[in-house]
Amino acid sequence: MTDTLLLDVRGLDGGYEPLQIFRKIDLSLVQGASVGLFGPNGHGKTTFLRTLSGIIDPWDGDIFFDGVQLNRPGARGSRRWRNFNYDAITRRRMDPKAVARAGLIHVPQGNLLFPDMTVAETLSIAPYASRGRANAAETLDTVFRLFPRVPERLDHKIRFLSGGERQMVAIGVGLMAAPKLLILDEPTLGLSPKLRGELASAIQTIRGSGVPLIVVDQDIAFLEELIDTLYLFDHGRISRRIEKADMPTHEEIMKLMFGEDHH
Repeated sequence: MTDTLLLDVRGLDGGYEPLQIFRKIDLSLVQGASVGLFGPNGHGKTTFLRTLSGIIDPWDGDIFFDGVQLNRPGARGSRRWRNFNYDAITRRRMDPKAVARAGLIHVPQGNLLFPDMTVAETLSIAPYASRGRANAAETLDTVFRLFPRVPERLDHKIRFLSGGERQMVAIGVGLMAAPKLLILDEPTLGLSPKLRGELASAIQTIRGSGVPLIVVDQDIAFLEELIDTLYLFDHGRISRRIEKADMPTHEEIMKLMFGEDHH
């Protein structure tokens, strides 16, 4: 079955030692499709995405991407002795460089770009992750068309950009890495309504060009424009999977997630 799946996550556990943040996550994405994650802040979505892209190691479970297993299989070893640094002697269970080379590209929450690099420098290093998957000059033209502000800021250091401009550059960097799957974690968080609209429109264009997405956002209407399947993330677990044809309203989702327990 994995030959038709772009991403197949099975029974994934993870967190930050000693705290488990999410458990037994099953999530699949068929070639050409996109999924959304929705749920309260602090319930594990970002930690799950960081694990998916190899920034932090999974504790257990399997991640298959484009037919290849990205993580070392099996549960991690015991960490009974707290004063012993296991990380110093154990190799990583997942290599984020290999994940990026495979084409799973993660644009994290919060504009995590190098503040003292210029926009031009930042965009120029991104294609190294893609190992020739795409024509960098052509992709750069696409980024400039999507975000007309970016070419105007090429000589500016990242630290002097506005939050919205930094987010445009971050998504541009993701595209320059020629993603087979692009992960966007709350891409419009904290932006003004105008900028939020600009970025939402650009992301819809990216999706329309055929790039599959995993998107986390708090706006169901925005997600609905982009995705084929919605996963509700609740207390570190996926509580429900909803296909686009059955997509509920924001109010209905609030009832689904908090209804009986929310007094």
